[in-house]
Amino acid sequence: MPVITDRPQLLADAAIGLIASSGMRALTHRAVDAAADVPTGTTSYHFRTRRELLRGVLVRIAEINRARLAGLPGPPTGPEGAPTTRDGRRAEAGRLADRVAIFIDGQIGEHRDRTLARMACEIEVASDPDLREILHAGSIFRTLAIGAVTRLGAADPPRSADGLIALLDGLQYDRLVGVGSLSAAPAGTTQSRAEIAAVVGSYLTGLVPG
Repeated sequence: MPVITDRPQLLADAAIGLIASSGMRALTHRAVDAAADVPTGTTSYHFRTRRELLRGVLVRIAEINRARLAGLPGPPTGPEGAPTTRDGRRAEAGRLADRVAIFIDGQIGEHRDRTLARMACEIEVASDPDLREILHAGSIFRTLAIGAVTRLGAADPPRSADGLIALLDGLQYDRLVGVGSLSAAPAGTTQSRAEIAAVVGSYLTGLVPG
């Protein structure tokens, strides 16, 4: 793992780990100092209030998720070369489901802490529109989703994209803290990705007209 020289980034990463392991109540400046192994007062210097610290966490989560998504291989989400036949669209739905499954499997496996922290933060900022906006500046996900379902011929791309995002959020929650955490294949395995792809593929294939 590369050495992080950006101090606010180091602190945000430490805060993410703290939230994932101990919950939102554990998020204090002193606790982050200890988790990051920095002198007492370092976190309060960079993030004057708890709200600023929480904002730093949200920004960090969003930027890492965007980078992960951008780095995944898979079918394009722009209009160029979009399939025009039913069979072509169904084939693309399958490829897209495989791509999404890789991302979601990573979210509940290698990046589990960050996903748990994001879920905890979503509850915390539910009544704070400004901070909630940072979370959903994951609007990049919605933009990509709209483009992807448009290529499949979805009748109402924005609504279908919202449904896809809700499905993916539900899959992550279920496999981390829901019933799926007891019965699903372990994250990081071929079986886990196959199970996720099957669920997502069913949804996407259902959007193909005809």
